[in-house]
Amino acid sequence: MSREASLSFIRIVMVGILLCMAGGASAKEDADTLILERIYAYRKANLSEFESKEDNVYTKIRYNVESRNAVLWLIPSMYVLAKDPREYIREAYSKVKFQDVHNFDINSQVLTGTIRKNRKAMPTLIDFMTPDIYNVDFYEGHVLSPFNKWNRYLYHFKQIRLSNGATRLDFRPKLYNTQLLNGYAVVETETGRILRTVLNGEFDMITFRTEITQDEEPGRTLGPAKCNTAATFRFMGNRISVLFNAYYNCDKSLPDSITDVSSRELMDTLRPIPLNRLDKKIYEAYDAETAAADSAAAAQAAVDTLPHKPNLWKKFFWDTVGETLVTPIKAETESGNAYFRLSPIINPLYISYSRSRGFRYKMKLRTRFTFSEHRYLTIEPTVGYSFKKRQIYYNIPMRMVYNPKRNGYAEIVYGNGNHISNPTVMDVISRTHPDVNLDDLHLDEFKDNHLRIFNNIMVFDWLDIETGLLFHNRKAIDPELMREYGMPVEYRSFAPTIGIKLQPWLNGGPLLSVDWEHSFKGVNKSNLEYDRWEVDAQWKYHIPGLRLLNMRAGFGLYTSKETDYFLDFTNFRDENLPEGWNDDWSGNFQLLGSREYNVSDYYLRANLSYESPLLLATWIPYLGKYIEKERFYVSGVLLEKTRPYIELGYGFTNRYISVGAFASFRNAQFDQFGMKFDFELFRRW
Repeated sequence: MSREASLSFIRIVMVGILLCMAGGASAKEDADTLILERIYAYRKANLSEFESKEDNVYTKIRYNVESRNAVLWLIPSMYVLAKDPREYIREAYSKVKFQDVHNFDINSQVLTGTIRKNRKAMPTLIDFMTPDIYNVDFYEGHVLSPFNKWNRYLYHFKQIRLSNGATRLDFRPKLYNTQLLNGYAVVETETGRILRTVLNGEFDMITFRTEITQDEEPGRTLGPAKCNTAATFRFMGNRISVLFNAYYNCDKSLPDSITDVSSRELMDTLRPIPLNRLDKKIYEAYDAETAAADSAAAAQAAVDTLPHKPNLWKKFFWDTVGETLVTPIKAETESGNAYFRLSPIINPLYISYSRSRGFRYKMKLRTRFTFSEHRYLTIEPTVGYSFKKRQIYYNIPMRMVYNPKRNGYAEIVYGNGNHISNPTVMDVISRTHPDVNLDDLHLDEFKDNHLRIFNNIMVFDWLDIETGLLFHNRKAIDPELMREYGMPVEYRSFAPTIGIKLQPWLNGGPLLSVDWEHSFKGVNKSNLEYDRWEVDAQWKYHIPGLRLLNMRAGFGLYTSKETDYFLDFTNFRDENLPEGWNDDWSGNFQLLGSREYNVSDYYLRANLSYESPLLLATWIPYLGKYIEKERFYVSGVLLEKTRPYIELGYGFTNRYISVGAFASFRNAQFDQFGMKFDFELFRRW
C-alpha cells in the first residue's frame, strides 16, 4: 500500500471513530432527554391527584449530640439539647390535609419523646417531612429539584438501563451550591414515574442524605410512601447527628379534635413500625432518670417542706430566663381559641443596618382570639428602636375579621412613625429671625403619633373597598424653642379616607390601588386642611425556576392644601420597622434621606428588582457555594424642586445574612454609596 493510500485509510478510520463517538453521544443525549421528558409528562398528567386528600403521617426523629458548647444555648429551639443526656427521641402522629400536591396543612395530633415538654428541636427538619420531588423546589423556596424541567440546565444527567423495566438516572450539579443536589433516581422507563430516589445535599447548616420511596397506590404516586433522612448539624463546634423517619398513608385515623396530645400509650397503638433497640434504650434511660428525679423530689419534700434553693435557682435560670432570651414565648388555651407569641429577646433576625438609618432592632407580639370559624380578633404590635436616632418606634394593629371569605375586616392601628420633618417651619423662622443659626436645632423635626380606623370589604373578587378615618398629632421635639420663635408646637389633622384596590386580571396580575384623603380643619382640634391623592401599581411576577420580577410604580400629589406643612404620603414614606429581604428590600429606596419624603407636593416613582437563585456570585469559587439568591435593583423618583433621583443596587442572601450595596445618582451624577444588611441566621428555626 502506498503512503498516500495509507494516509487516506487512516483518515477514513478516524472520521469513522469520530462519527461513532458523536452518534453515541447524540444517542446518549437523546436517551437522557427521553427519560427526563417522560418524568415531566408524568408529573403534569397526575398533578390533580392530591386535591382535597388527607394523609396520616408518622414521624420519628432521633438526636445524638456528638459535641456541644455554650453557643448551643443561644440557638433557637436548640437549648433543649444543650445539657445531658446526649441522645433524644421524638415521635409525632399527624394529619396532613392537601389542597394540592404543593399546599397542605399539618396538624400534629399525638406527640411523645424524651425532650422536655415535647418541645421541637431543629424544626427546620419539618421541611424534610413532605418533600415534593417533582416541584421546582424541595423545601419552601430552597433546594432546586433535578426532576423539574425549569432546573434541567443546572444538572448533568447519566442513565443506566436496569433489567426490571426501570432506569437509574444519576444527577450531579454543574456548579457547587447549597441550592443543588446530587444523587440518583430509579424511574419506571415506560411511564417516567419515579419509584425511588436518593438525594445528597446541604440545607440551612444541615448536611443530609435522604432516601425517598414513592407511593405506588393509584392517585398517590406523586407523593412519598416513606422518607428516611440521615442529617448532621454543625455550627461553631457543635455537632448533632439526626435520623429522621417518616411513614405516610398510615391506616389509623384520629378525630380532628385531637391536637398535640402527649401520650406514649396512645402512640404505641398508632406507630406503624416497632421501635428498634436503640429507640427503646433511649426511652428506658429517660424513664429511669424521671423516676429517680421523682423519688429524690419526694424524699426532699419529706425532709424539708421548703423548696431547695439551688434547684429553684437552676429551674429559674435554665427553664425561664433561658427560654425567654433565645426562644419565642408562646401560650395557647386548651380549646385552641386563643394564643399569643412573643419573639425572643435575643433575636439577631430582627437586627438590621443601613448607612442612612443605622442599627435598628425590633420585637413582635402576635395574638389571636377566635370567636367562631368566620370571626376572630388579632392584635399584632411591633416595637423597634433606632440606635442612631435614639427613638422607639411602635405600631399596634388590632383587626377584627368578620367575613374572611370576602376579606371583610375592621381595623384600628395606633403607632408613631419616624420623626417627621417640616422644612417649611425652618423657612418661616429663617425669614423672621435671619440672624439666628438654625442648623443644629432640629426645629423641623416633630413626633408623629397617628390613629387609623378603617373597614375593608371585597365587593367583587377583583375589587376591595376600604373606608376609614385618620388622625395625626404631630408635636415639636423642642416645644419651648418653638414657642420662643412664635411657632405652633402641635399640628393636628382629621381626615376621612377612601381606598380602592383592583386586580381584574385572571391568574394574578398587577395590583392597582387608588387612595384619597381629605383633612378637615377645626374637627377634633385639626389645624391642617388638604387633599391627598395617590395611585399605586405593584406586581410580583413569578418566573419559573424561583425567579421573581418585582415591579412597582405610582404617583401622589397634594391638592387644595392650605400650607406646605407635613406632606406625608402613604405609598412613599420612610419605613422605620423593616421586614427583611422578602418584604422591605424591594419597592423601597435605601439611600434616600428621611427628610426628602416630606418636601414635595408630588412624587412620581418606579421600582424594579429581579431576583433569582444561581446568578453571578454563585460562580465565585468557595464563596459562591453559599449564595442562595441574588437580586438587582433599579429605582427612581421625581420630586418637586429636586433633580431626578435614581438608585442602583445589588444584593444577595444566604443562611447567615442578607447584604445589599446601593449607589444613588442625582441628575445622572453620582450622589452616594451605602450598604444594608439583615441577619438571616436561624430564620427558619
